Amino acid sequence: MTSLFQQRRKIERSNNFKLLASVIDWTVALYIVVPTLVIGFFLYKDFILTISTSWVVHIPLAFLIVLLFIITRIETIRTYSQRADRLFLIQNRKQMIKLKQAGLYWTFSKHLLILVSAIALLAPIFIIVHHVTILELLILLLLLFTTNFFNALVQLKLRRWQQLLSKIVMCILGTVFFLYVPNSITALLYLLLLVYCTNYYYRHFIYSTKYFDQQVELDQAAFYKWQSLLFQIAPELKSQLAPKLKKPRLLWKNSKRMFRRSDYFIEELVCKTMLRQKQYRFGYLRFLVMGIGLTIIVPTWGKFIIIGMLYFTLRSVMQSIIQQIIEHKIWSIFQISNEQIHTARSRLMKGFVDFPLLCVLVILVIFSLVN
Repeated sequence: MTSLFQQRRKIERSNNFKLLASVIDWTVALYIVVPTLVIGFFLYKDFILTISTSWVVHIPLAFLIVLLFIITRIETIRTYSQRADRLFLIQNRKQMIKLKQAGLYWTFSKHLLILVSAIALLAPIFIIVHHVTILELLILLLLLFTTNFFNALVQLKLRRWQQLLSKIVMCILGTVFFLYVPNSITALLYLLLLVYCTNYYYRHFIYSTKYFDQQVELDQAAFYKWQSLLFQIAPELKSQLAPKLKKPRLLWKNSKRMFRRSDYFIEELVCKTMLRQKQYRFGYLRFLVMGIGLTIIVPTWGKFIIIGMLYFTLRSVMQSIIQQIIEHKIWSIFQISNEQIHTARSRLMKGFVDFPLLCVLVILVIFSLVN
């Protein structure tokens, strides 16, 4: 059954790779992903060197532990089972057990990697600021892993409000045990809880098919997790089909003119379309706000690099938006030449790209001179 597990893992990897390849093209990788990784590395390095005098010294230890409980939770315990496996399960129960075991081990190994990475990134704060020992960090790792495993089991048994209540109680208990209970007692209690949860999961969810439908539903949700996250960020990507427009929304009835000059009618329609179509408006604002936010938090040497990357990114975004608007069927009504489109495109680039970034650059220079 390991071969079946490997096949389904391969399908999932292929699905995720295709999704990432369709989202992260060379422009996104060049102007966003790679610079973000490089700048993030140097920001983390500067943060570690100045951690004893930074703002994190005022953050309570309990807050950091609660934050870890929140951001390192297990979405679900993978089984890599499908609805058609119910027929397969009747004749091959042992193989289905092996498949669920492989999914459990994969979930554990991946979650342990996430937990270790999160604790390693926050280790300078724990050790330097709060004087936490390596042994206590290992106990914290056990607390997080066991609590998340318990919450994943609860997800299969209780209702939503009961799940939320259970997660809050376990988060509070974990924080109290870590801060106020001796390490030996805490480690012993959570080891016993881990053994109990593992035994319970084997008896009720691996050897039994009582919760088969719930497991399949949660597993499918985990399979499409990245797609769901992407669609929440950009709902317009949910379907590759052409959108069904009730009415062309390029023109408003009784709308006032935005430009006084009559030869600016292309800019007029493009601007009104961006104001009325949220996918265009939010697509532009997402990159603009994200870039301005990065210029605020990065050091002085990184601000101008961010401005440069934001310039090329906004140009690519605006070119795509303008091209999509120009391709609308309503433009067949107007007799416009390529020269008019080129002129309007140049004006729109100046208004939506050059002018905002020039304002940001001037503000940065003024603040640099003042400081």
